[in-house]
Amino acid sequence: MTIVKTVNPKISKKTNGAGTNATKPTHRRRPKEETENLILQEAELLLIERLASGSDDLNPLASLRITDVLASINAKLSDDQLPMTTGAAYQIWKSQLSFQDAILERIMNEVSTPWEADLRSKLDVALSQELSLEEVLESVFGFNESPNSTSDHELSLAIGLTAFVSPERIRRAEEIANAQYVKALGAILTDILNYADRRLLPGLRIDDMVWAIEGLYAGLHLRARSHPELVDRKDAKGRYLGPMVTNSIFFGLSEPVSQRGKEIR
Repeated sequence: MTIVKTVNPKISKKTNGAGTNATKPTHRRRPKEETENLILQEAELLLIERLASGSDDLNPLASLRITDVLASINAKLSDDQLPMTTGAAYQIWKSQLSFQDAILERIMNEVSTPWEADLRSKLDVALSQELSLEEVLESVFGFNESPNSTSDHELSLAIGLTAFVSPERIRRAEEIANAQYVKALGAILTDILNYADRRLLPGLRIDDMVWAIEGLYAGLHLRARSHPELVDRKDAKGRYLGPMVTNSIFFGLSEPVSQRGKEIR
């Protein structure tokens, strides 16, 4: 538990040596989980700010210290709030490495499924309108995110850390996030397969299609950072590269359900 100040502290009065009243705010104990979340949230904000400012750090996570985060938190406190100490942080994380691993896991979880509700809504509308398969894929995956949005920077950060942090640490950090990602996107792709009366090719699983599409959009995302004009290109029908290649992946990894297959189902 960490000692912190309340937002609206009660005031006790004492008389100082000059005979005037001095105020002394009372305190409450902040739960450990609240302290942990506050520090991790601030750490992620600092990393995103460094990325958005064009920092050339190869691995911004490695250069982020607990003291940097605490200093940022304390700079935002009002005068009547007690500063957060390194002792509070080290009650939660026993080392700088364990602190960085916690940040890494948080970032991976943050980027795993924020798009789910939006894609699900687009799919529901497309299916209700009985669009063709190509039109459904275009409706669901035909989005271009602003390159300066917060979610865009979060994804850039997650992809960059995947490249520079050791594979073992990345696997641990992504364990929950990957399961959530496959479950969410896999469910959407399964619904599209059923709608189109198609099935995965023999030997493939839905997560194979999920990771193929994830690889595509991670690549397009990185290319958009340095050469946005390439990702923004359209064909003569006005289609972006992302949906067009997603269409190819979908058809390439699936096949029509045969009449015999329908009877078996």
